[in-house]
Amino acid sequence: MAEENEILEEETETDDTSVDDETAVIIANREAFEKSVTNPDTLWGYSTKGLNAKKAAMTMLSTKTGMYASIPLICKAEECPYSETCKILEYDLAPYGEACPMETSKIELFGAGYANDVGYDESSFTDRRMVSDLVGYDIMLERCKALMTKEGTPVIDIVVNVTENGDEIKQPTVSKAWEAYEKISKKRNDTYQLLMMTRKDKRKDGADTVENISDVISSLISEGE
Repeated sequence: MAEENEILEEETETDDTSVDDETAVIIANREAFEKSVTNPDTLWGYSTKGLNAKKAAMTMLSTKTGMYASIPLICKAEECPYSETCKILEYDLAPYGEACPMETSKIELFGAGYANDVGYDESSFTDRRMVSDLVGYDIMLERCKALMTKEGTPVIDIVVNVTENGDEIKQPTVSKAWEAYEKISKKRNDTYQLLMMTRKDKRKDGADTVENISDVISSLISEGE
């Protein structure tokens, strides 16, 4: 009987040890998972090179012009669809394969202009995002204008059919560049209005705060009289 009890105790200890080991593994796995999803350096599973590239990208995006980095076209010189209106191409200054200097210059000017006129909060991600969108829309509008200049008119003739003799049947229609210009203009104006509304709300909140403080001070003065 005593031997049977000893065997049962050994089996129980073995089972308890097995459970403890299994629990430890589960806890370790859970902790490893939590570490991976809370640590931005390991979340995406980057290699050392990828991790350093990500850090470089974060540094770029944290600068004033970093959020505009994806906007400009890559210069293709004479092959650019906007080459007919490119002024620097006339003087053989187009840096083939690099960011378009005409667009990067406009991006910097537009960004500085909004910062000066609107007075957005540089520390606010929302403000920076909206200004980045505005600058992007402005650049796309410039591209549309370049295409419209090339077309010469907002109404162009397109081929809708061909006769048996091979003659083309054309129909006047609004150019795609003009249609795009109208749609982008609306998006740009909506974003601008939204940005201005945030400015107005902030000013209103500030005025309310001042008024409330003034009321409190007036109340305290009245009580002391």
